[in-house]
Amino acid sequence: MNRSKVLKYGVWALAPLIGAAAMLSFLYFRDSGGESFEPPAAVGEQGKPVAAEKIQEARDFKEWPLWWLGDSYESLPVTKILWGTPEHGFSDQNRVYFVYGTCTPPPGGGGCASPLSIAIQPLCWAPPERIAGIEREDPYDLRGAKALWIDERQLGIWTGDAAISIFGSRDRILKAAEEIVPLGNVAVSLVDSKLPPPNFDSCPEIPIYPTSPPIPTPQTATP
Repeated sequence: MNRSKVLKYGVWALAPLIGAAAMLSFLYFRDSGGESFEPPAAVGEQGKPVAAEKIQEARDFKEWPLWWLGDSYESLPVTKILWGTPEHGFSDQNRVYFVYGTCTPPPGGGGCASPLSIAIQPLCWAPPERIAGIEREDPYDLRGAKALWIDERQLGIWTGDAAISIFGSRDRILKAAEEIVPLGNVAVSLVDSKLPPPNFDSCPEIPIYPTSPPIPTPQTATP
């Protein structure tokens, strides 16, 4: 498949990422100690900042570049860093999530979406082999990278060796996309705030991701 098709269809390679990140407030995740925990409790939109050692754990991570908006963004602190990786017990995932702020579940219980979240996985976990086969418009240029709206609350960005999804309100996503920066765990160079173009040529012909069953939707997931 040529590079234009990679870019044209690349978003569908992120389908598992999209589904997983959309369920952050519906599913249990495991922290670095292997214990399960629920999404953050509702304490207003701001929420309680994550412990400094959790941010340091992300800075010490060297497998692929992580991207974020700093330890606080528009008065929203990082309230959770979620590890969907084999090392943290998720054999069919390879993602890291930064959750900004918290949310108030609806009366009667149920899940809710955080004000802003970012999910990052290795670029080569989004190759043509994972495409679902549904055509979308071509990605557009964004600060030197490639981006595509997946829906009104999800923007996909392909830059360097990372595939990023930003979730939130459309206005907040647009602003965040212009300000997202490398965490600094892996060296990434920005020139005049430009993002590196996606490095699809680095991906091997043989897929490096495991075959996994479909991720359930929030409606069918059991908290």
